[in-house]
Amino acid sequence: MNRIDALEAEADRRRANFAESLRKLKRKLTPLGLADAGLRKLDPHGQAMNAVGHSLRENPLPVMPLLLGLGWLALNVRKPAKRPRLKRGKGRSLIASQKKE
Repeated sequence: MNRIDALEAEADRRRANFAESLRKLKRKLTPLGLADAGLRKLDPHGQAMNAVGHSLRENPLPVMPLLLGLGWLALNVRKPAKRPRLKRGKGRSLIASQKKE
């Protein structure tokens, strides 16, 4: 019986290792994970990102319009589109009311 318990424990351990490997692979294959891997290949020590971060801290003014524009876009995307109101007179068709305007 001891041999079967040892085999079951080994199977459980291998199953857990396999599941963890799958989780890691899944994280790496997301768009963000692929982008991160690509950036690490291009700049293994992260010097470019450090330089960009330092530059943005030293000169935040050029980034402000970009951030304001993105914020404005985000706010306008959430608003429903306004539909134009059509003017209709009593007993008149839409075409007739548009010709008079």
